[in-house]
Amino acid sequence: MNYVKTYIFILSLALSCTLTAQEKTIFQENFSFRGYLKYMQTLAFAGNTDLAVDNLFHNRLNFAYENQKGHKFVAEFRNRIFYGTSVNSIPNYGNLINEYNGVLPFEFLFVSNSNVVMSTIIDRAYYQYTSEKTQFRVGRQRINWGINTTWNPNDLFNSYNIYDFDYEEREGADAVRFSYFPTYMSSFDIAYKFTGDWKTDIFSAMYKFNNWNYDFQFLAGKFQEKISLGTGWAGSIKSIGFKGELTFFQPYDFVSKMNTSFSTSLDYSLRNGTYLMASYLYNSSGTNMLSDITNPIFEVPNAESLMPASHNIMGTTSYMFSPIFSGSLMTVYSFGINSLSLAPAATFSVMNNLDLDIIGQFFWQEFTDSPFQNIGNGVYWRFKWSF
Repeated sequence: MNYVKTYIFILSLALSCTLTAQEKTIFQENFSFRGYLKYMQTLAFAGNTDLAVDNLFHNRLNFAYENQKGHKFVAEFRNRIFYGTSVNSIPNYGNLINEYNGVLPFEFLFVSNSNVVMSTIIDRAYYQYTSEKTQFRVGRQRINWGINTTWNPNDLFNSYNIYDFDYEEREGADAVRFSYFPTYMSSFDIAYKFTGDWKTDIFSAMYKFNNWNYDFQFLAGKFQEKISLGTGWAGSIKSIGFKGELTFFQPYDFVSKMNTSFSTSLDYSLRNGTYLMASYLYNSSGTNMLSDITNPIFEVPNAESLMPASHNIMGTTSYMFSPIFSGSLMTVYSFGINSLSLAPAATFSVMNNLDLDIIGQFFWQEFTDSPFQNIGNGVYWRFKWSF
């Protein structure tokens, strides 16, 4: 962890040259630092192919400074070291993992060859000002407008892949955002995401309020080269959680077909602690037909097309067997393309700040010229030390 100490040393040195003793004390009270270090090994296999073994050291450093006058500065670093089969066999692997959908120059590829890749990405770097009823934020940030449990058609700025379990924080957006809170139970948001090209920029406004014990939201704006209109809700039917999102994407010419993305979910916790969740996703831009290629589920989606198939269902269950051991199972089925995935997971709390995760991902699909079959599997084990 020498580089962690280096970050702190450089920051402390800079401050010591500019701040008085009293100012240093105030800064230390308002400054926070946290992060984690993970090691993960991936074992991938399919059919009669050779076992592929990948290794990843993943470190995260989160810095924040917030004073009593509403000013806040945040910088968060994602540092990764890759080595193994993928690095050895995939050309330009370093450039692939270092790509980021942003305009700020916050991606650094230190080493990239056929043996090892070392990369740093600053995925949070923003200034925020908060007053009694307003908040302004500029820089690389997470804009999460999703309200549903898993699939989020309202999350226009930061869609994510449901199979990417190792990136809990999710990708940020280079954006400007303003929020106004007229009452305790309502808010108005407006945000603009810069991509370097007007055609792919995203601009939207959202209004949220609470009524009948439900949270509602309505949004409208520009999604790349389309007009977007959406709504979402979260509440309950007796003791069953009920959430949903709906967004329409209409091309500017009003001649091309409008696409619809809709998701909804029900979740329930049993008395013994078992958690159950069922979700459905429809996106009109998806397909209902078998394919002769592998389902591209590992690609980063967008709010308009969160899965390759038009109709998808998901079931999730989890249970805490003891204070130090929990397990879960996620099942996803896509109609039409006849695709199935199972993702069991187990977490062991080795110590207060050290966890061991064992995760599986298993995939089946039917093709136009071959029957339903296993197309790939991954088994992951991961240590995570938080500090």
